[in-house]
Amino acid sequence: MFLSMHFPAHFISKVFHGVRSIDVCPQGIRVLKADGEKLIAWAQQHQPPAISVDWLGARLLCHEQDQVLAIRVKHQPDPHLQSQLETFWLNTHKARLLSSVAAVERLLQHRYLSVRYWATTRSVITELANYWSGWQNQPDMNEVLRQAQYTVAELHCWHEEDLAQFREAFIQAQLRRYEGFFDTVCTQPLTQAQRRACVVQDERQLLLAGAGTGKTSVMVAKAAYLLHTQQARTEQILMLAYGKEAAVEMQQRLTHSKVAVECATFHSLGLEIIAQVEGNKPTLSALCQSDAAREQFIAETLASLCQEPHYQRDLQALLKSQFSATENSQKLDLTSRAATKLIRQFSEALSFYKQALFLGKTQSLSHEFSLWTNCFRPVLTDYQLYLQKEQCIDFDDMVTRAIEYVRSGKFHSPWHYILVDEFQDISPLRAELLKALLVRNSKSDLFAVGDDWQAIYRFSGGDISMTTHFSEHFGEATIQQLDMTFRYPQQLLDIASEFVCQNPGQLIKRVNSSQVASCPVLITYPEEEDALSKAIDGFMSLTAEPCSVLLLARNHKYLPSAEVLAKLSQRFPRARITALTFHGAKGKEADFSILLGLHSNSVPARQQSAAIIEALLPARESYPDAEERRLFYVALTRARRQVCLLVPDEPSPFIEQTLALVNRPLNW
Repeated sequence: MFLSMHFPAHFISKVFHGVRSIDVCPQGIRVLKADGEKLIAWAQQHQPPAISVDWLGARLLCHEQDQVLAIRVKHQPDPHLQSQLETFWLNTHKARLLSSVAAVERLLQHRYLSVRYWATTRSVITELANYWSGWQNQPDMNEVLRQAQYTVAELHCWHEEDLAQFREAFIQAQLRRYEGFFDTVCTQPLTQAQRRACVVQDERQLLLAGAGTGKTSVMVAKAAYLLHTQQARTEQILMLAYGKEAAVEMQQRLTHSKVAVECATFHSLGLEIIAQVEGNKPTLSALCQSDAAREQFIAETLASLCQEPHYQRDLQALLKSQFSATENSQKLDLTSRAATKLIRQFSEALSFYKQALFLGKTQSLSHEFSLWTNCFRPVLTDYQLYLQKEQCIDFDDMVTRAIEYVRSGKFHSPWHYILVDEFQDISPLRAELLKALLVRNSKSDLFAVGDDWQAIYRFSGGDISMTTHFSEHFGEATIQQLDMTFRYPQQLLDIASEFVCQNPGQLIKRVNSSQVASCPVLITYPEEEDALSKAIDGFMSLTAEPCSVLLLARNHKYLPSAEVLAKLSQRFPRARITALTFHGAKGKEADFSILLGLHSNSVPARQQSAAIIEALLPARESYPDAEERRLFYVALTRARRQVCLLVPDEPSPFIEQTLALVNRPLNW
């Protein structure tokens, strides 16, 4: 007997009565009844028909759609009928089984089983299981067909651990197969974590890459791997960097590795999209390239608007309430200190307000900042009219207009793989451009590389939640991390890591160093007149080779003057000395670094943006000084060998917290 199945009475959805005859033919089973004829087609039957015999006699059970049809057979069925039923059913359904299983097996052999591919595979297998699971095959069934049925049954039973094991087996197979490629694609062989980041290819993928872990190498290798394995063509890969300088550096690395992919910024991407839709590249306004020109435009606009008495009245009220204006005269002085502050604030707010307006986030501002918005909106209107008249755009228009063209379908995204660097700095507006590209091209995958520990650009619109809550913004994702830093010793890594992770909102990353310290990684000197010279002299005693030294401060005013730098360079000819702010040091490294200006009133910085600017920026984190803590982490992690803290009379609390970790075990 082909089938061994039992159907309780409640499984029988419909029973045919008054059956005169049953005819089995290549099209299906013809049932002739007193009231007409019904054809139960083989293609509509989910499983082979079964002959069931009980004390009432014989019944033919057919699976049609979501019901089981029972046909009473008056006479004992022909012993060959069962085999005939099976043969017809198999001949109808086996081609789809074999082709579907072959397609699934090809996918499993050649592609990482991503979220999307697994959902597709599971859908196909579930449908096939409705036809091929729950019954035993014939002893003489074709072996290929038998194996296909077994494959369906096995995949249909997969749980999360089975999926994880299969993915891991695929990763290991690819790592072995492309070992030589990963050894040579960059200047140095990639680490195992870097290689895994290349091999794993999910629709949404976030790689957490701490300071000095080689994220640029992964970006280059990822693009090269996609091309090398023929998963993508050059024109199907879009690589994005945060700023122009980063894009140039990435392009150099791509060129050095002979990877024929272009690296763009979000602004240059926006220009490319606009140019393709409109036929030419729009002109960039001079107002967005010069703070002075933009402030001059705002001053002239305010002077014009103040011709209206009600506007001048509102503006004077705003100046008094929020900018400490003291003028009592009816004549408005736009050169006063208060007016100058207002003009600068309006200049800063133009970009943030335009972004918030595009994202639909200005409604709440009208009530809380009604006087401010009443004065600002006419300025914004005149600014937009000026751009239209001059037929030019600003940096925000580059992105917003590109988003509109993508959303409307006027621009058709050719990119299947979008690789984004410095993702922790992404703004909500830039994120919207990414989302639009991903939505309009369902084949697009997003590979984001970033480090939430180095998110230090909220003041310019960066939103750390895009990284710390990546899946909430972009969908179900694979999150990996690089586990090896090549920049600084383990001791400094431990100190800096625990310092930044005092904030429970930071993602925990366990990173090891490839270096062993040959000297104390963190030293202190009192901040006195000759402190810089003493610190650099100490560095020189640790090496006989030329070296690099970074002088870092939270603000420019604490950095040494050009004259002092020149004297230091003359005194220490083996040292290449550079002075940068903490923000300016992002992405830089040196043999040694000195942190200065670490006063209690400067680190962490206490000055906040105006309330309206704060309202336009991404939400501030609840943990005290969260971004300032990350900024100090950035400063701590620039040196390959040793960091020196110059301690003033009233030191920053960060100094005490850092020194407390020097001889303390990690507390992860």
